[in-house]
Amino acid sequence: ESEIESVRGAQCSIICTQPRRMSAMSVSERVAAERGEILGEMVGYKVRLEGMRGRDTHLLFCTTGILLRRLLVDRSLKGVTHVIVDEIHERGMNEDFLLIVLKDLLPCRPELRLILMSATLDAELFSSYFGGAPMVHIPGFMYPIQTRFLENILEMTG
Repeated sequence: ESEIESVRGAQCSIICTQPRRMSAMSVSERVAAERGEILGEMVGYKVRLEGMRGRDTHLLFCTTGILLRRLLVDRSLKGVTHVIVDEIHERGMNEDFLLIVLKDLLPCRPELRLILMSATLDAELFSSYFGGAPMVHIPGFMYPIQTRFLENILEMTG
């Protein structure tokens, strides 16, 4: 949002990885809907054998495997300004390999911004792996859940 508001949105190209194809597709749909946009325009997705993106897509959700395949043909991620690796706590071979490749890429692309996100991340481990990278902790909020039964609804409403 800040890039768009500062009129630099056209220069911003973000790739956000998701561990599973369903999450890449559903998160892209939700983000496009929350922005009041049509999926495939500014916000898109790419998963194996399927995708919805266009010439104006600046926020692309994809699986880790898709980003790794792109890195095979474009080692420098030309044109990409930000890489977000979401749900990094769901570590697997692809995610670990992606972190190795990105760590090697960062010295060659100091302007590239790498963001690792997780609700249950061991932040110190990843911060030290990336040379003491800064960490941001955003606290989650717990809300009480109450179970209500339809049979009692009249009693509850007075």
